[in-house]
Amino acid sequence: MPSKKQNPFLVVLDVGHGSAAVLHDEGGTVVFDTGSKGAHIERYLCRTSFQQIQAMLLSHADEDHIGGAVTLLLDPNFQIDEVLVNSDPKDTSVFLQLRYALEEANRRSGTKIDRRLATSTKLVRKGATIEVLHPPDSLALSGAGTKPKSGKKHTSNSVSAAIRISDGSKCSILLGGDIEYDCLDGWKTRKLQPTAAALIFPHHGGLPGTNDESEIKLFAYELTKIVGPEFVIFSIHRTKNDNPCDEVLSAVLKAAPKVRFACTQLPERLKQHVGKNAAWSLHESSGSKGIAEGSICFAFEPTGLRFSFAELP
Repeated sequence: MPSKKQNPFLVVLDVGHGSAAVLHDEGGTVVFDTGSKGAHIERYLCRTSFQQIQAMLLSHADEDHIGGAVTLLLDPNFQIDEVLVNSDPKDTSVFLQLRYALEEANRRSGTKIDRRLATSTKLVRKGATIEVLHPPDSLALSGAGTKPKSGKKHTSNSVSAAIRISDGSKCSILLGGDIEYDCLDGWKTRKLQPTAAALIFPHHGGLPGTNDESEIKLFAYELTKIVGPEFVIFSIHRTKNDNPCDEVLSAVLKAAPKVRFACTQLPERLKQHVGKNAAWSLHESSGSKGIAEGSICFAFEPTGLRFSFAELP
């Protein structure tokens, strides 16, 4: 663990279609999701010599969010103090592998396993504050596969965690996981304000559990309005699923006209906007490299978040 205070920074790793982010600060290193394969995040942690991990938070049980966790848990070079995850009854092969890997990590190095990632979850630590804004405890305890009074079964996505990382009033990032409408409804009911300067957009800018264009736009609009971000980030593969979809982009811009977009991989159809549209100015390269893309670093500074495409080793 670092012996002196360092300014926090969060790296949103380029893992293709998937989500993985790593926080570094005075309190140590925290991993948020791991992508579908462990090679990207393992390589990053090894090359930067961050092999002591205070906690790993897995937003939900989809492979593109938890698949890489197995690699880290089984690698004896890493010490992971605690893993927080909501259980999933689907017993997909990747979730079964995660369960076995957690058992092995617990046996080998005492990794603590917490089966609940909910609004009452508190991480006692130095450095940046980590808050779980969804799901509420009642939903996390019932879990995916259960049926509430509304009659619609909960899924891995509807119990997905939304996590906010903040350091002071001007620096905050909301990791959206794969939240859906019930999360927004819950925030309204509880009068919670999930504001953040940056939003890692859920579903990689894709469909939030519906194919209805009007519902997609409404979800993206309402989420952007309630969060109020300066930056909206899409962790994507440049060709898979054609994300971020145009319906999401237009709705986000309607809700926040001054927002700036960034993709870990920029789809070909969106490159035409770079240099012409202020919303895509973050992808402008200052050198002769053309369009900038790749892993994204947010540095938490006194004046606010500082964005850059990370120069990783």
